[in-house]
Amino acid sequence: MKSARRTRRLAALAVAGAALVIAPNALANHPVLVEGNCNNAADPMFAPLVAGTCGDYDGDGKIGTAEDNDGDRVFGTINGANTTGSAATRVNNNGTITVVTSGLFAETVTLTGNVTLEAAAGVEANLDAVRQGDPASGARQGQPGIIVNAPADRQVVIRNIQSRNWTSGFQIINNSRVALEGVRAEHNINYGIEINDNAKVAISDSEVYATGRRVNPMTGDFPTLNKPNPGNGIEFDDNSSGTVFFTRVTGSFGAGVAAERKNDVCLALVNLFDNNPNTQGVSRASSNGSCTGSNRSRDDD
Repeated sequence: MKSARRTRRLAALAVAGAALVIAPNALANHPVLVEGNCNNAADPMFAPLVAGTCGDYDGDGKIGTAEDNDGDRVFGTINGANTTGSAATRVNNNGTITVVTSGLFAETVTLTGNVTLEAAAGVEANLDAVRQGDPASGARQGQPGIIVNAPADRQVVIRNIQSRNWTSGFQIINNSRVALEGVRAEHNINYGIEINDNAKVAISDSEVYATGRRVNPMTGDFPTLNKPNPGNGIEFDDNSSGTVFFTRVTGSFGAGVAAERKNDVCLALVNLFDNNPNTQGVSRASSNGSCTGSNRSRDDD
């Protein structure tokens, strides 16, 4: 009997050991780091690189796309960290991408899997369509900044990221399931945060400022010469749903938070000021600040 029990224990340990060996490869959900990379460029119009400075987090003298493809787990662009960098080390839409030094990232980012995109505490990670002296800035301003297009069985988390000067700071579509925490959307033309289709989104501890308002010397100022379409801070369209908690929305050309009436969207402890109107077709939580189980009422201010 004792020998049989020992045999079974050894067999169980062998199975457990095998699981430990294969689990990391099966899950492939690994963390990578992104440097603040000197405005994401290494050409003469930008500051010269000095190894160990100017966002060179790992001190190897590489930034931008050069850092993307040097074979380690430190990247120079967010897209490089996610899908276009060194194939053996990038996240491939399944893992955690952490920006570890402050910087400007002039790139549209698309997330389609189990991804957490975040900036480390104290780091300013700014996805900005406009980069001074960069002729590609004009084209970028006609695109969304961060696009989430994931199936319903994936979860995307975006934390402590700023998105500025796009058509939509954050665009979330199809069946995506997303948590936005501590994000900031500023001076985007049509939407600060745009949620469409069947997406489900929880927004917390975030800020949406001046949607629909931008000085653009190439195309004319918004909204004085060009009218945003529609210039809403946060909008839930189609069958999308979600909650907005402990968030500020100010200075929108259009509504602060808007939704189609059939949608299930609730605001709790949200500060709304100087929007036009502040809310449109959304629900407000009960006095205890909870959306779940509360008696909610629809408001059109």
